[in-house]
Amino acid sequence: MIGKASSCSARRRSGLTRRRFIAGAAAAGGVLGAPQVLRFARAAEVTLKLSHMLPPVSLAHRRMFQPWAEKVSKESGGRIEIQIFPAMSLGGKPPDLVDQARDGIADFSWALPNYQAGRFPALETWTLPFLITTAEQTAQAIDEYMRSHGKAEFDFLQPLAWWCHGPALFMTKGRPIEKMADLKGLRIRGGQQNIVEALAMLGANAQSYPVTELVTQLSKGTSEGAVIPYEIVPAFKLHELLDHFSELERGGRGFYTFPFLFAMNKKKYESLPDDLRKVIDANSGPALSRRFGADFDFGDKFGRGLVEKAGRKFFTIPKAEVERWRAVLEPLSQKWIETLNRRNLDGKKLVAAANALVDKYAKTS
Repeated sequence: MIGKASSCSARRRSGLTRRRFIAGAAAAGGVLGAPQVLRFARAAEVTLKLSHMLPPVSLAHRRMFQPWAEKVSKESGGRIEIQIFPAMSLGGKPPDLVDQARDGIADFSWALPNYQAGRFPALETWTLPFLITTAEQTAQAIDEYMRSHGKAEFDFLQPLAWWCHGPALFMTKGRPIEKMADLKGLRIRGGQQNIVEALAMLGANAQSYPVTELVTQLSKGTSEGAVIPYEIVPAFKLHELLDHFSELERGGRGFYTFPFLFAMNKKKYESLPDDLRKVIDANSGPALSRRFGADFDFGDKFGRGLVEKAGRKFFTIPKAEVERWRAVLEPLSQKWIETLNRRNLDGKKLVAAANALVDKYAKTS
C-alpha cells in the first residue's frame, strides 16, 4: 500500500457501538473528528481506493469524501470498503488524477481535469471568467452541461459527479484590489490558462501552478497573492499568510470558478456485481453534484469566517468596475469560441449553453 489510507470499512461486532464521524468539525474550528466506522458481520468483498490532492484536514476530505465512502459502505451492507488516500499519497501530482482513475492506480479520483489545459475543451469552457454564481447553483449547471455536451470527453471513465468551487476572490499580501490599476504588475496565481490570460489582460503578472504549491510560492515571495475561493483558506492557512481580501460586489457573477470531476475507473465499475453497481449509481449523479457544490459553499462561509477572526481587511470591487473588466475580457470568450471551433466543436453553442445554464440555476435554486 502506497501512502497512508483512511479506511471506511464495514464490519459489525456485537457489543460494539458505532463511532460517529463529526460532520460539523469544520464549524468547530477545523478539528478532525474520528471517521465513522460501520461494523457488519459480513466482511468486505471489494476494497476500492479513492485518491485526491488535499490534506486530511481539508473540507473535501472530512465533509465530502469520508461521509460519501461511509454511506456507500453502509448501503452495500459492508461489502464495499473504500480507502481514502489524501494529499496525492498514491503518488503523482494533481494534474495526474484523471489518469490515475483511468489507469486503475485509484478506483475513484477527485480530479481537476483542466489542469491539463486543452485536453478536455468542452469542460474547459467553464474556466472562462464570470461563469459562477454559487457553487451549489453552478454545480447543477455544469452537471447538466456535461451530460448534454461533454460526455464524449470522459467516455474512458465512469463520471459520478461534476461540480465546482465557489466564486474566486482576490487574496493578496500588502495591497488590496479595488480597481484594474491595482492589478498592474502584481504576481498573482490564476490557476488555469484562461484565468491566467484574463489576469494578464487586466494588467497582472499572472502565474499558473497547482494549488498545492501555493504556500511555497507565497512563502518564497514569488507570488503576492492568488485568485481563489474562501473554501481553500483553512487547508493552507491563507488567513495567516495573506492580509487583503477583495471580493466582487455581491449580486452578480463571481470572477471565475474551476470545474471538478469525481470519477471511477470504468473497468472496475463494470466489474462490480449488479447490486453493488446500483449502490454506486444511487450515490452519484445530479443530486451528488449539487450536494458537493453546497459543501463548497459551506466551505466558503467557514473560510471567510477564519479571515474575519484573523482581523484581515475586506475590500469590494464595485459592479461598475466589474463591468469594465468584463468588457476588457470579452475578446477572451471570442478567442475560446475559435479554439473550440478548431477542435471540431460548436464554440458559440457551448459558450452560450454554459451562460444559459448559469442563469437557469441561479433562478431556480
